[in-house]
Amino acid sequence: MPHTFICTLLLLSVALPVPAGAVEHDSRLLGRSATAPLVAPSQDTSLTVAPTSDSAQPDSTTPEPVSNERGEQDARIRSELQGVFDRVPALSRVDVSVDAGVVRLEGTVLDVRARERAVELAESMDDVVFVDNRVRSSTSLDEQLQPTWARLRELGYGAVAKLPLLLVAILIIGFAGTLGTLLARWSGPSFLRTRNPFLQNLVRRLLQSAIVLIGVVVAVDLLDATALAGALVGTAGLAGLAVGFAFKDIVENYLAGTILAFRQPFAKNDEIRVDSFHGKVVRLTPRETILMTLDGNHVRLPNALIFRSPLTNFTRNPMRQFQFDAGLGVQDDLVHARVVAVEALRAMDGVLEEPPPQALVMDLGASSVTMRFLAWTDQRVSETVRVRSEAIRIVKQALENAGLTMPSPEYVLHMETPAQRVVDAPRTVTPTQGQADVSVDRTVDLQIDADRRVSDEEDLLDESASDKHTAP
Repeated sequence: MPHTFICTLLLLSVALPVPAGAVEHDSRLLGRSATAPLVAPSQDTSLTVAPTSDSAQPDSTTPEPVSNERGEQDARIRSELQGVFDRVPALSRVDVSVDAGVVRLEGTVLDVRARERAVELAESMDDVVFVDNRVRSSTSLDEQLQPTWARLRELGYGAVAKLPLLLVAILIIGFAGTLGTLLARWSGPSFLRTRNPFLQNLVRRLLQSAIVLIGVVVAVDLLDATALAGALVGTAGLAGLAVGFAFKDIVENYLAGTILAFRQPFAKNDEIRVDSFHGKVVRLTPRETILMTLDGNHVRLPNALIFRSPLTNFTRNPMRQFQFDAGLGVQDDLVHARVVAVEALRAMDGVLEEPPPQALVMDLGASSVTMRFLAWTDQRVSETVRVRSEAIRIVKQALENAGLTMPSPEYVLHMETPAQRVVDAPRTVTPTQGQADVSVDRTVDLQIDADRRVSDEEDLLDESASDKHTAP
């Protein structure tokens, strides 16, 4: 009974017309061709189906054909990409193929960056669906060195081609250097002249540097190397900043030396005191100041120390005051002592009449009265130390000749009877004829001059030094 029912259905399906679409749908589901014939069953109720040919079976490895429009797009993408790659030296060995929007890149490049750049260019194209990157980085030493040799050959050919321009640039720089040297030796216009040797030297150097810099800029522009010059200037700026941090103390001393040379708080041979150092100025260098002490020793002081410390200049004002104290007896006439001492000071060589000498009572002790004597000298014609020494001697002699006592601080006890008391007559001291030498002491100055003659250090206080350092 079941076999008879199935055979009846098969006979009906053959006899009745079936829509073509239904036959195709079923064939895809069954995996058969739509044109495969059906055979009627035999009397044993078995169903036999004719085998289909192999060509009718679908091939899963064969891609579906693309439309004409898609093919035109693929051809356009390949043409554009290959044209770009052929014009880029780093991508010239990359081949492009496009199929249904899938871009396949094959070939070799010299570095990974070129490989990534090829993918970026392919992905940036319109209508690209996927990029199959099969580009490999070349490991051949010859290929890796080829761009380097090419650049070296280019540089060599360029240098040979620019030899005439290079010679002209060298001549321009040489002419600018010579002109700058000649202008540096010139004192400059009257409105630029100054009594400050450092400032005058600075003006000369700035003028020379400006001329040389103009020549260098013209030469660099002639060689078309402005970018290289800018890079060098930037590198020099960064290097200067690094050196400034690394050598902060040295840079500080140089800046302090420049400020001292501008301000000039002292000149050559000036007697100064800085901190605990006392002496005469030998020279001011860009980094340090050299003193010669009054006993002939050299002292090198960092310019930063002088700039930060209080400075006493004993030479800037030619008038200098000296003073000394003397003790008189409590019974002496102090007014008379003052007149005698002042007159003795007035009569001395080396003591100025204006401002006049003075004698002041400073202290009253148990056995003496302290009187201070003051006077002024001109350091340009007299040595203050010598004048003071001679003034002490002359004032002592004048006070003794006037009968004024100068008691010692010791207490002396005299034990005598009234019959033994003798009134002592005033002592008479015979004055020494003549006066000691009070002229200016040039001993240290002569030593400083000798030191300058044998030394080749730069002196920012020496006007003649500006002529020695104008040459490049």
